[in-house]
Amino acid sequence: MPFSRRTILIVLLLSAASPTWAQSQDKAALVREAFASPYGKALTGELGKLLRASSDPACLADKGLAVDQLAPRGRDIVIAAGTRMLEGTSAIIDRQTSDNPFAGSAELESLKSNADVRRYLAMEEPMRQAKLLDLIFEHFDRYNLVSRVKLGAVSPLGTGNEALLRLNPTDATEAKLEEFAGKSRSKALNRFLQLSEQAGAAEAAAIKKISSPPPLPHTFFKGVENELAELCIRSGK
Repeated sequence: MPFSRRTILIVLLLSAASPTWAQSQDKAALVREAFASPYGKALTGELGKLLRASSDPACLADKGLAVDQLAPRGRDIVIAAGTRMLEGTSAIIDRQTSDNPFAGSAELESLKSNADVRRYLAMEEPMRQAKLLDLIFEHFDRYNLVSRVKLGAVSPLGTGNEALLRLNPTDATEAKLEEFAGKSRSKALNRFLQLSEQAGAAEAAAIKKISSPPPLPHTFFKGVENELAELCIRSGK
């Protein structure tokens, strides 16, 4: 499978635990909420640290920028680019899955009103947000590398930053979900999980049918180097 197709399958991981998670939702709100999470704030803190270390002091003085402005402005840059990525890739997935609909989608959607399913989805939220944040920063870092932006990598998956990796809630959330589902006697939750797995397989199969190569996720970050230059981060050789 070509790399460009594999990348669109990576995006599918955003809703792997509960397919259709991002459908019919405000993508900008999803990204903002993820950045407002504890893990999102930790990643923003790391971004701010890198911006402070990499910015040109003389440039900051010329622009009248204080170093404590770098983190929030950098966060806004990444949020905007991450939203473009989520909107662009979700549109591709939505078009493809609408042409290849999952037979159980109506039942799956109706099950979301069940109390046990709602509790499960609420418990799952930190993991979904962490997956989204990891994906955004992975491709933010990749774009900066390709564009020769003189800024270190943020993504703990790429840098091996143990402190940040420990703050990722994915493993703990998965354990809680497994325990909750294992102890639950809810037929609605069991059916929801079954349909979710089937829907995930159906989405993956539909995406594999894409005939033209979709854009690589990091291409949605085009122009970030110019925005970072406004924060006195240099690019080039």
